[in-house]
Amino acid sequence: MAQPLWRRLSLEARAADAEPARALLNDVLGVPIALEQREASRFVTASAFVRDGARALALFENLRRRLKSLQSESILRGASLSHARVAERDWAAEMKRHYRPLRLAAGVWIAPSWARSFRPPGDADVLWLDPGMAFGTGRHATTAAAADMLLARIAPGDVVIDAGCGSGILALAATQRAAHAYAFDEDPVAVRVANDNFTANALRARALVRAGTVPKAFPRAAFIVANITAEVLQKMARSFAAKLSRGGYLISSGITARGRLATLAAFAQAGLDFVSERRRGLWFAYEHRKS
Repeated sequence: MAQPLWRRLSLEARAADAEPARALLNDVLGVPIALEQREASRFVTASAFVRDGARALALFENLRRRLKSLQSESILRGASLSHARVAERDWAAEMKRHYRPLRLAAGVWIAPSWARSFRPPGDADVLWLDPGMAFGTGRHATTAAAADMLLARIAPGDVVIDAGCGSGILALAATQRAAHAYAFDEDPVAVRVANDNFTANALRARALVRAGTVPKAFPRAAFIVANITAEVLQKMARSFAAKLSRGGYLISSGITARGRLATLAAFAQAGLDFVSERRRGLWFAYEHRKS
């Protein structure tokens, strides 16, 4: 039987642009990114693997459009994209070489299932997440920023809503801290992946459903965390505010400089008070509070 094929999508950029290159691939693809730099080279190659097929080629075209847009803003100038087919055994070897445990936020690490011997420093928790799935494995700066902000504030018993949950990382981290996590995503595959991740980590969400906006059945929340695009955040600002308890926090991430001011304006119009801003590379994250 022929081995399944993967498609390696690669972005070559100047070494100084390593982080923007990684961020672009992770933002579009939502999978682990490998960074390689040959000795004495002034260039790096950021690569990711997705299952071969029509979807892989569509993702490549999306990357091409996003790169062109960034280059029009003088970001990743001179960077170039390429793609190639890769056999299953080569993909597995690449993932085990590049995908190692990493710190998501204070007190929380992410590790692949083949690293079960890993012991985090101190008394940190571990979330077991494998590469190759859709919607992220916590290696994107936007996820880390949202997790840092959320975990610094939540307490056991708090109701947390993870909006556009993807692989469910933020809801998983909240549940490990004994919060009551509710999560939704409009993509049915994301919901399935998130459910699988809860099972793999022996955790349970209070609810995890397919939805395009905050379900009415969800209770009012002390925290809503939304690591999604600026455009979606703007559209959902009022529904977030309506679902927060008084004094509750909205933690938003996934915002670039282009969408920053419009997003902040939408939150203000929804009655949410600015608390703090955090920046990681190209990305901004925010805390807002309901008066």
